[in-house]
Formats: sequence, C-alpha cells, structure tokens
Amino acid sequence: MKTPSLLLALAACSHTAPSDTPPAPPPPPGSGLPLEKVADIALPGGQTRFDYQDIDGAKGLLVVAHMNDNAVLILSLADGSVKKELPNIPTPRGIAVASDIGRIFVTSTPSKLVIIDSTILAEVTRVATGTSPDGDAWDPDDQIVGVSDQGDGALSLIANAGTGARKQVALGNETGNVVYDASRKQFWITVVGGSSPNELVEVDPKAATITTRIPLPGCDGAHGLRLHPDGQSAFVACEDNSKLARVELAGDHAVATAATGSGCDVLSIDPGRGWLYVAAESGDLTVWDITKPGVALVGHDHPGDHSHSVAADPATHRVFFPLTTGPVLRIMKPS
Repeated sequence: MKTPSLLLALAACSHTAPSDTPPAPPPPPGSGLPLEKVADIALPGGQTRFDYQDIDGAKGLLVVAHMNDNAVLILSLADGSVKKELPNIPTPRGIAVASDIGRIFVTSTPSKLVIIDSTILAEVTRVATGTSPDGDAWDPDDQIVGVSDQGDGALSLIANAGTGARKQVALGNETGNVVYDASRKQFWITVVGGSSPNELVEVDPKAATITTRIPLPGCDGAHGLRLHPDGQSAFVACEDNSKLARVELAGDHAVATAATGSGCDVLSIDPGRGWLYVAAESGDLTVWDITKPGVALVGHDHPGDHSHSVAADPATHRVFFPLTTGPVLRIMKPS
C-alpha cells in the first residue's frame, strides 16, 4: 500500500501502460465465487485501516498490522480471538513471521523494523531501516531480514535475524513487497522506476547485489508480490492500473496480465487448492487458479468495503479479511 505522499509524487510523474482490459467491475456481495462466511470476530481498536498479515501455522497465530491504529494484533488462527494487542507501533505495515526462530518482523514508520517474540508475544527491540518501510521477508538460510524501503526505492538487508549490520541496495524510485525464494536463495522485490517499465528484481542477500531485473510491461504500480509454490513464476499486484501480472522467472520472462478489483494490493496463496487471492482497495476480491498456465480467473467476491488485506490458511483453507467496519475479522471459506 502506498503512503499518501508517495501517491501524490507518483501521480505527478507516472505513465500509463497500454491496457486492453478494463478493471473488473465491482461485483455484488457474495457473487460469482464459492466462498461463504464462517464468522465475524470483533477486533480491538478503532475503525481504521489494516495492512499486511502473516500466519504462524506452528504456533496457531494470525498476525495483523492495524496500520492506522498504530498497533499489531496477534490473533488465534483457530477462531480469530485476540491473543495480544501490541500498541504504540507507528503505522505498522509489513508482517513477516520467522517461525523457525520464534520471531515476528514488523515494518514501522518512519524507518524502523520492530522485532516481536512470538512465544511470549512481546516486543524485543526496534532497529533502523530505510525510509517508509513497507513489505518485509525472512531468509532463514542466511538469517537475514529483507525490508522494502519504499521511500528510498531500495531493499535493506539486515543480518543476524534483524539485529546485525544493515546493507541497502538501491533499486529504483519506489519499492513494494519483497519475498524470499528458498529454491534460489534470493529475494525478489517489486520496483517502480522512472519512464521505464516497472520491474521484478532479484537480489542476492549475502552479496547485497542485483542478480536479475525483469521488466513488467503492462504493469503500473507494481506492489504486491507472491511466488508460485513451484518456484517457476511470480504474481505481482499492479496497483495503479488494477492488473494481476504473472511473470515467468526463467527463460524469456513472459508476462501475462488480467484485470482485478480497483487498486489491487495484498496477495495470498492457498497452495492446496491452487488458488491465488487478490484483494483490492475497492474491497473487490478476485481469485485465480494457479494450477493453470497464465492468469485463469476463478471468480469474484466482495468480502467488505476496503478489504484490501487477505490471508489464506493453507491447513484449513479458510481466508481472513480484517475489516474497518466494526472493526471485525471476517473469516470465510470455500463452500
């Protein structure tokens, strides 16, 4: 998700790639998609914006950034109940669970990474990042935290599980989400440049060097990011022109795009079902069959207004949407 200042800056200098498919129109609630509501669970705090989520399956936790409430919520994955609310974390955005070391990494403005102990559910420390950190990811092989320094257009690589030396790799005008590729032992990160196409960039965490740059023609505002479970392709949410891009990570890096809800943002994959969930600022959800080549639409839904954050539990196939109205955690499942 872009900060307001970044949105203004991009509006002044962005270009729009040719588009042959308009964004998907908002569907009526519950239409076209085999999802049904399980429950709405009351959440603490104000009716303010949420951002990223992550799941700790080993500990049965769902971790949610209550972005505009300056808090991180740690919820029960089983029923959505609140286990802990951690307040006084300014504008939390990215969430990365490192279950192997019992840590949760949360990005926070203006330039901090908050480290939380996932056993005692308490903050451990805060360390420096670059400007306006957004997404983050955990490299368990090298014990490095990758942080998207959105305001700097860079990737911070923080050693020793987030408490060691920080190296920053300059990438472009703005960065979005970052993921760790365990098969290649590399980070991938979305990058918005100047007049050139947006890119998906591969970075070596140990050498702190760029390995690969893949142009993303037809994708404006490259932001959300997930890797296919087979490691052969990546999915990018193109926030500014409301597209999902699927890019092949090998060969000629072919890119296929299709329309999503307006302002697509957070992505989540249920590998067991082979579904990719794409949540959007408009509250319109699109679901894609990633067992098929290209971009194959399953259907649409509207979990709630502004439900731009989604997390799918691979064990139960339930899907979580924190909603500002209430606020509540809406739990849904395939019917």
